Amino acid sequence: MNAFLQPKDIKGPYRVMIVDTDPLQRMALSEMISRVEGFTIISSTGDFKAALELCRRDQPDLALIDMVVPWLTGLDLAKEMLKASEGLSVYVMSAYDYGEVVNHVLELNITGFISKPISPEELATTLIRHKKNHAPRPSPILEKIRILTRDREFGLLAKELRSLANSLRLETNLDPNLLNERLLSLRRALIGDRPDQNDSDPQNNLFPLEDVALLSVVTVVELCLFVIVDQAFRQLGVKRNPRLKKVFAYIESNLGDPLGLKDLVENCFISQGHLSRTFKKNFKISVMEYIHLKKLALAKALFLFSEKSVAEVSELTGYNERSYFGKVFKKYENSTIQQFRQLTVRADTQAALVMSHAHWKLLRALGGQNLLDLGL
Repeated sequence: MNAFLQPKDIKGPYRVMIVDTDPLQRMALSEMISRVEGFTIISSTGDFKAALELCRRDQPDLALIDMVVPWLTGLDLAKEMLKASEGLSVYVMSAYDYGEVVNHVLELNITGFISKPISPEELATTLIRHKKNHAPRPSPILEKIRILTRDREFGLLAKELRSLANSLRLETNLDPNLLNERLLSLRRALIGDRPDQNDSDPQNNLFPLEDVALLSVVTVVELCLFVIVDQAFRQLGVKRNPRLKKVFAYIESNLGDPLGLKDLVENCFISQGHLSRTFKKNFKISVMEYIHLKKLALAKALFLFSEKSVAEVSELTGYNERSYFGKVFKKYENSTIQQFRQLTVRADTQAALVMSHAHWKLLRALGGQNLLDLGL
């Protein structure tokens, strides 16, 4: 299977925006749309000015816009939204007869017209027809990750994962179930279909995440993205150079120990020069930079999922000196350990973690299997 699928292969459900001045009508539309498979509401508003800003920010696939009175107000908004969101499909809703507005609808290239009052059956028919005739746009966030992976920009991706995680949460309207679907879609796009359940590789068996409550925590989303991206890069690296398989396995098994180039050369039977060149080519970072990023991902998970002190996490991730660990953390995370913990360990974070045991799988997927075997 081709590891890099086309953008159309990393789609989620159709993302719908509702614009109607009547709050009861908005609630009714949301209820009706929720019953149609493959559609999710990402925003609903009666404020036309806010609607345009939401459209620019969220980039919906489909918008239902009330024409209101005078009816040109709704069409004017539709015109501006079509400019603001490439590929947007707009359906206007009105109690006016379609014949009265047909020229304006055709002129603006509006997808369809829905007569009020709207029945659930009519709306469902319209949405099902839309699904047959239109392909939803790919998630811009997942597409960005796909492109950076294709271009072998592991270091750049790692730096942007928190920002991408935040954007992905907004893109899914903070819906953990939809977010879980997006993560699984990304994994399938970069790596392939989910392996057999008997596969012992913890990275393979993490997705879909069993307890979506964890995805309410942005650091969890960031770490999930790291697992997917890391596995995609490793898979592609081994495909180009099979000798890397042993290198990756050794790194994974020894994240809790001090690791250097000498250790890899001696235990993986590969020359330092060849290893360095191969990593630069496939990851655009050095071997040691990659090891630091792996260790820090595990360290962030330990800070999030346990009450370990900085000194304890430093030791568990193979940094013998706490001060050195702090310097490495600040270099790659652009924040001190204390700042990270203050931002991460909050009431909502703890509530999500108390509800779940699924984080053990994430720890394993990040290379913490040995730590768990020791009874962490």
